[in-house]
Order: sequence, then C-alpha cells, then structure tokens
Amino acid sequence: MSETRLYIEGPIAVGSEAEIRDEQARYVSRVLRLKPGDCVTLFDGAGAEYPASIVSLSKTRVLVAVTDELHRDTESLLRIHLLQGVSRGERMDFVVQKATELGVHRITPVLTEYSVVKLDEKRAEKRIRHWRGVAASACEQCGRNVLPVLDPPIALRNWLGENLDTAGTRIILKPGADGSLKSIRPDGGQLTALIGPEGGLSDEEYELAEATGFQSIGFGPRILRTETAALAVVAAVQALSGDLAPG
Repeated sequence: MSETRLYIEGPIAVGSEAEIRDEQARYVSRVLRLKPGDCVTLFDGAGAEYPASIVSLSKTRVLVAVTDELHRDTESLLRIHLLQGVSRGERMDFVVQKATELGVHRITPVLTEYSVVKLDEKRAEKRIRHWRGVAASACEQCGRNVLPVLDPPIALRNWLGENLDTAGTRIILKPGADGSLKSIRPDGGQLTALIGPEGGLSDEEYELAEATGFQSIGFGPRILRTETAALAVVAAVQALSGDLAPG
C-alpha cells in the first residue's frame, strides 16, 4: 500500500478517475514530486481506502485512476466524545490533530464562562472548516480512514441542556476531585470527557456538569494545560479501556 495517503471529499469508485486540486495537488507535484504512474491511496472518510495511480499532474490539478477498494478497520471500539473548551489558535489545532490520531470518535468545541476565545457565527464557520482540515490531515498521516465527527462550537450550558439523556459514561477533570480514571468503566463502550479551556471552568459549570451526569475526576498533583489535559486523558482512557490497552 502506498505511503502517500490523501483525503478527498465525495464518493470514490473503483474504475473511475478522481481529481486532486489546489493545495493537495501542489503537495503531490511540488513537494512529493510524484510522477505519472506513481501510486497514492485515497480515502473519503467513510471507512474504505482506494489505491490509485497518477494519470497526469500539474501544479494545480492531479488526475488519478482508482484501481481497488480496501477495508481496513482502524477505529477504536471505545467511542470517545471529547468536549473541548475552545482555546487559542495552535492549542486547539493540536488537540484536534492528536485526538484524531488517538482515535477519538467525536469532538465538540465548547464555549465556557472563562473562554478566552470569542466566536461569532462567521468566525465559528471558518474555524470549524479549519479544524476539519486539521483532522483530515491527521487521518492522512496516521492511517485512519474515518474522520472524527467535528461539531460546530456550542456554549457548554447549551450542550448540557440539550444532552441530558446521552448514553455512556461522562467524566470531567476537576482539581482535587477524589474520583480516579482507574475506577471508570465506560458504559456501553462510550465515554464523554469534558476538558475546560485555558481559563478553566467556573464553579457553577462544574456543578451543572455534575448535575447532568458527569463524574469529577482528579488527574494527578499538577495543573495541566488544556491541550495537555485533553490528550493525557484520552491516552489514559484508551490505555485502560480502549485500543491501547494490553492485549
């Protein structure tokens, strides 16, 4: 299988030709310096991957012929939903990228009382497009064929109010909490983890989360940055109950 993996939108069919355009085309032609006859692997985020060979290329357009359809399951049996407090610029990009690599099923950016980032509708649409691009690039790199679900940003209070009966186990990191990840057994293989932004969560938000089924978890003696906390929790949960657990 080719090491060059490319995500493209839309259905892909064996025996057809697919177009790679713009930045991806420049990456293929100018950075990788691939040529007609070279092989790539395409995927559209639905689960399958498609070996293909380059038919022609220019700086802005690459045409490939799809030769096969393969099914390789890389999804975690533990369906992790990350509720991530929106943080500034590269911090949020980092969380989306690494959460994708670690097999998170769904990412919901949440806006909280102490959020530094403020998003109006136009900025929110731009950011979600950007984060989906970050997730797609992470899938290309890590060999994942299914993109995580990436929701539009939502106020934490609104999400909690709209998801009172969501199935699975819910956890929230809270400094000084007595709960431990070792005691968590994800109900039905589903777990939702709520991580605050740079400014943390307010006392009222902790209370509201706990009132809607979130278990408060302590996570070591040190205060972690938001991006560190998110990835540490996901990795720990995957190691305890998911696809990083010992066989």
